[in-house]
Amino acid sequence: MEKHEKKVEVEVAYTGHHEYKEVVSPETTIGSIKRKALHHFHIEESAADKYALQHDRVNLDDKTEIGSFGKHEVKLVLVLKKPQEKGYGG
Repeated sequence: MEKHEKKVEVEVAYTGHHEYKEVVSPETTIGSIKRKALHHFHIEESAADKYALQHDRVNLDDKTEIGSFGKHEVKLVLVLKKPQEKGYGG
């Protein structure tokens, strides 16, 4: 049986705060990272739908696995969604 030793270093930036850093398994979802980052930045979890994690200025889907980037280090940015993005789903 093969064990997955691969881990991904995740860094989440949020304006005016120290970064949130975590080492996670590749199967960890963006939504899970977002919830932990919100807690780190003292943002109520009930406001989660108003925030998005971005990579290269692109909003990420909460169901996306961090391992899908194929990198050992991933830098994300927590942003407040613009009102017009609320129903936008491309």
